[in-house]
Amino acid sequence: MKTETILAISFVFLCSSLVYAQNIDDQLVSPKISEPKAYETSQTYTTNEQKDSRYTLGANDVLTITVQRHPELSGKYTINREGKIQFEFVGDILVSGMPKEQAAVVVAKRLEQYIIRPDVTVVITEYNSKVVYLVGEVGLPGKIYMRGNTISVRDALLAANLPQLTAATEKAVLFTPSDNGKVVIKKVNVYALLYRGDLRQNYVMKPGDTLYLPATLWAKVARLINPITQPISQAAGAGAAIHGF
Repeated sequence: MKTETILAISFVFLCSSLVYAQNIDDQLVSPKISEPKAYETSQTYTTNEQKDSRYTLGANDVLTITVQRHPELSGKYTINREGKIQFEFVGDILVSGMPKEQAAVVVAKRLEQYIIRPDVTVVITEYNSKVVYLVGEVGLPGKIYMRGNTISVRDALLAANLPQLTAATEKAVLFTPSDNGKVVIKKVNVYALLYRGDLRQNYVMKPGDTLYLPATLWAKVARLINPITQPISQAAGAGAAIHGF
């Protein structure tokens, strides 16, 4: 009986604390979060879903460069922090900020000093320079390596193995850093995006952006109560075993 009373009191206290904290958090964050208006034109749908599929090279990307008829010059090259590749016989070549096709042209021009009409092909073997972050209640939280200069919220969620059942999908938040050091915050209704097809929520994410999916109130309650109830349950079980119940 005492065990049940302790559990009930703990549960009520935790629920009250969480509800109060949630209300305070909503009051503090809500005024700073921008949301799409209830009635938007079809142009807004296109703007939110639009993304740049061209990938520009950056530091840590790995390239496979093939020079036809010259295997001694072909191979894998990693772009260093200066945005350059260290190419044999030619020296460092700046390729950062270029699409792979432009990089192939730049490498070919440098090789013209040694080879007649060099035929150069550049393939991106590893995409490492551009990432966004998904944290919170998703299947695979962490970095998402981008294969374009931008990625939509929906594609990022798919890459992160979708939201968990414990996610408060109507309260997701997108954080976008800006050049002035401030962070732009947008509320994203992931539930409306994934299960109602509301493309107004399909914002474009840029490198460095973070999408946060918080846990539901009941998921937070369960996680806080579990460390309290587990020792009590184990003790109660041990006591019953000793007394033969």
